[in-house]
Amino acid sequence: MDRLFSKVLSRISFPSGAVVFAPLVFSGLVLSGCGLIEPEEAPPACPEIIVLKEAEEMTRFKGQGRDLTDVAFEASINNFANVCVLDEETNNLNNQVVVRFELTQGPANDGGAKFNYFVAVATHDRKILSRESFDLVAPFEGNRTTIALVDNVFPTIPLRNGKTGADYIIFIGFELTRSELYYNRTKI
Repeated sequence: MDRLFSKVLSRISFPSGAVVFAPLVFSGLVLSGCGLIEPEEAPPACPEIIVLKEAEEMTRFKGQGRDLTDVAFEASINNFANVCVLDEETNNLNNQVVVRFELTQGPANDGGAKFNYFVAVATHDRKILSRESFDLVAPFEGNRTTIALVDNVFPTIPLRNGKTGADYIIFIGFELTRSELYYNRTKI
């Protein structure tokens, strides 16, 4: 740290003799303030978020064909975030999970995209504690062929037996039909 202070202070002009004295006074002021400020509690550990590899993309076909001309839309989960707050009265970990989807209109699209995705809370040994499905509809308006969609979900995790948010995982993925899952597996 002395190097950082000396670099910063070397850019400030002082009267002669003050260059040696100024870093000592400055560091003394910084250190004396340490006892005056009460440390804040560390924020709670949030669960890790994992987007399932086989369910992070979706290609929805129209009809039974599997040609590129039969693609209604393609969707991907391309970003996510989690913020959590511990409710000390109930010992519940309240999460806000933000999921961003990107959708591309296919040649067989009729003007919109309707799909489901899920959010599941699990332990580290992958035991699912809760799972919820969410429906989304995205219109391709005008001549737009690509859209981004953001959704917020709020899973609550009751913390018991000394557990923290770090003891849990939140899984995200598209709800796929068997044929969509098979299609994804052939692409991976």
